[in-house]
This record gives sequence, C-alpha cells and structure tokens, in this order.
Amino acid sequence: MARRVGRERLLDEATALFRAKGYSATGIDEIVRACGVTKGSLYHHFPTKEALALAAMERVEAHFEAVVFAPVTRAERPGAAELAAMNAAVETFFTAHPDGCLLANLSLEIGGASEAFRAAIHRFFEAWRAAYRVVFATGRTEAEADALATDALAAVHGCVLLHRLGDDLSALRRLHRRLLDDVREAD
Repeated sequence: MARRVGRERLLDEATALFRAKGYSATGIDEIVRACGVTKGSLYHHFPTKEALALAAMERVEAHFEAVVFAPVTRAERPGAAELAAMNAAVETFFTAHPDGCLLANLSLEIGGASEAFRAAIHRFFEAWRAAYRVVFATGRTEAEADALATDALAAVHGCVLLHRLGDDLSALRRLHRRLLDDVREAD
C-alpha cells in the first residue's frame, strides 16, 4: 500500500528529478515511485505535471528571494559585504545542487514552449538581475549598473553550467571575486 506523502515531499522529489533529468524526461510515474505514493496522491496536490513543475520553480524562486538575494535586497545600501554574503549563498546552493539551477535548466529545455514556464523563468532571472543591479548602482549610472548586472547574471550561469558538467565551482568563485573587486572599486 502506498504511503501518504505531503506536498513538500512531492516538491522535493520532483524538483530534484526535473533539475537532474529535465521536464520532458521526468514522468509522473517516476515521481510517484520516488515518493512511494499513488498518482491520485500526487494529483490531489497538483492537477497536472505542469502545475507541479511551476510549483517547484516557485519554491526555488522563494528560496532565492529569502536566502540568496536577501543580503542585498534587504540592505539599506548594499555594497561589497552584502554581495559577498549573496555570493556565498549562491556557492552554498550550487554545492548542494550539482545538477545546476532548475530554472536555468528548464529555460534551455522548454522555456519558450510554455508561456507559464517562460513567465516564471523570466521573473526569477529578473529578480537575480535586480539584486545585482542595486549592488552595482553605487558610483555608476543606471545604464552601467544594468549592464553590469546583466553581464554578472550571464557569467554566473555560465559558471553554474560548467559546474554541472564538471562538478567544479572554481570558475564561479573566481567570478565572484571579480564582481566583489568591481563593487569595491566603485565605492
């Protein structure tokens, strides 16, 4: 008999599977098997696979807002110390999740095929870019801060992709040091 599993456990398993294998390659059968539940139990919480994936994305986004971006977004005047804390949180997250970023992985796989996915992915990356933008704003024009934020986000995710391929965060750590140097120079 299948055991009763809550929404959070379903999200844990689905997030890990979607991150590692992708949305298309992860079936509902695999998710329920990993949780030891029936499809009915899963559908009690999530009416569709898309709803489950969107909930997983929202959960990752909420974690990043509360933990990763918080040192910067909650500071009155964020600078190098807050960026260092955000960088540390990014490195901690990807050390714990060597399969990479769920939203980045899904953006490559199906980001444009689903408007709901595209919107969730866009919102996540825009929040990340906004966190960088406020750090880079000191001593720069709005356009310069925006360009640096966009470049930083792109470079970080390139490093995360390399980490996923080789389980090595050294490129990300080097990039984080350069971003900190950029912020210190502007102060």
